[in-house]
Amino acid sequence: MKRADWKEKAARQAIRAREKAELDRLALELSHARERKRQRVKHARALCKRARLQLRDRLQERRRLERERLKREAIAAKHAERATCQARRAVAKRSGGADVAEAAAALKVARTAQKAARKAAARRVKLDVPRSARIHESDDSARRDIPAELQGVWDRVKGRFKSGGRRSRAEAFLEWAEENPHEVVELQSDTADREVARLVREHEAQSKKVRMRKTKAEIARELAAIPF
Repeated sequence: MKRADWKEKAARQAIRAREKAELDRLALELSHARERKRQRVKHARALCKRARLQLRDRLQERRRLERERLKREAIAAKHAERATCQARRAVAKRSGGADVAEAAAALKVARTAQKAARKAAARRVKLDVPRSARIHESDDSARRDIPAELQGVWDRVKGRFKSGGRRSRAEAFLEWAEENPHEVVELQSDTADREVARLVREHEAQSKKVRMRKTKAEIARELAAIPF
């Protein structure tokens, strides 16, 4: 084999070795990116579960306070009604004749109204609080109950979750995020994945461009630079 041919072969081998090393580096970066993605999925699942449980606890506390408020209002209404009835009975006893009849009729009417009011109050106490306290949330009010790490995902999928029902929009979103961590991570890492793909494309284009631009003179200079 001629010395020039040998040098040219060695130069091509050196170029292939550099290209292989670069591809190996990109493959390692891709492996690391996949591992980071798996970790993000795991973290997203744990985060969603924790946030959903915290939101559930807050909503339960709100419902408990609402039930207590309704109970206090019912008790106060009953006391007021009892005091009113007692006052009217006292007036009826002191009145005579027509006054007694008039007071009795008024008392009957009052008792009928009070009975209806007591039944209405009892129905309000027995109502299923989550259903009676349905939450109609705006995007911003729902966003306040969502962790900062998931607010970017919320902004992209909030249209899927409508107001009303037994659950708030934030509660429904967090339950969806816990059940679909892969989609959450895909939305979170979409920008990063596009950037990695862009870098790979640029590298491949640059390598192709460099190979296409090499002239015989450049190959000769590379061969001359090899120390043998």
